[in-house]
Amino acid sequence: MKKILIIIILFATGMSSAQFEDIFSSDSDAYKYLKQYTQPAFKGLMYASAAGWNTSAKSLKPFKFSLDIGASGAMVPTTDESFSFNDSDYRYMKIESGSNEIPTVMGNEAHTTFKIEIPINSNTEKKVMEFDAIDGVGSNLPAKAVPAPNIQFSMGLPLGTEVTLRYLPKISSDGAYVSILGGGVKHSITQYFPRGKDENGKKKKRKFNLSALAAYQKISTGYDFSGNDKGISLKLQTLNLQANASMDYKFLTIYSSIGYIKGFTDLSVKGTYNYTYDVQTNSGTHIRYEDVQIVDPLDINYSIDGYNASLGLRLNLVFLRIFADYTIQEYPVAHAGFGIKF
Repeated sequence: MKKILIIIILFATGMSSAQFEDIFSSDSDAYKYLKQYTQPAFKGLMYASAAGWNTSAKSLKPFKFSLDIGASGAMVPTTDESFSFNDSDYRYMKIESGSNEIPTVMGNEAHTTFKIEIPINSNTEKKVMEFDAIDGVGSNLPAKAVPAPNIQFSMGLPLGTEVTLRYLPKISSDGAYVSILGGGVKHSITQYFPRGKDENGKKKKRKFNLSALAAYQKISTGYDFSGNDKGISLKLQTLNLQANASMDYKFLTIYSSIGYIKGFTDLSVKGTYNYTYDVQTNSGTHIRYEDVQIVDPLDINYSIDGYNASLGLRLNLVFLRIFADYTIQEYPVAHAGFGIKF
């Protein structure tokens, strides 16, 4: 359980507990900075978790079943490994020293120190604090890809229809929790086209298949830190609409799709965070130290919206199926796994 949340939350934010508190001390600027920092991870997570709904345009026969277990990796473009920090875009945060090219979570080591100056007492004084920019974790990940598991159960129904379920009931352990609920419907288009007959007058088996698919998934996860009221919650939703095509042979399936994906993610950081600011005059002379509490400091929303195209291969070995595919989109996704059909 903790490993799942490390990937989904702590990896996605790339921050230690101390760095959390440092950033939140920037008050309203924390939202802008952290959204730019974390956005590649959460966009990648949406793309990766939404992969793998389809490995053939052909629907399962009525009341036949399959179980597929796969993994996906969303590859973050190099342009999203860093962002340019402009002092004028922020209310309180300024660069004290170092580069204005700041790594995102998918970037590398940071070499920048920030300074916060928050005016108080009718702008006659200011609260001051310094902290370092957050390091990226991209160098620790293969191909700088955001990973996600894909596990689903499918059942064939009459009328060329197949339904798919992704489900994990809420599981809690040591303050961590996660739940997954998703479903998809695939419907054969090929069945509406007439089939030719062989020399014996029997209808030919189709090798080329077309279908349409719609799928929705919601992931809810979070972590409540022990001993205090601090916690993180994440809610992720994705919608896939696809047109699928495949060539289905006995031992090999070549499948492809074109589609549309839309996703939303909400990240919330709750709890009470304590800071000690250096209160100075406007000229920089120390006056006193001031303790401040910030409650529930962060709510960030992310979204994706775009078209994609994929191509894949599946080996059909009796009841075992081994598949791999690649999707071209804003964040390309490589997906591979295995399944059983029964």
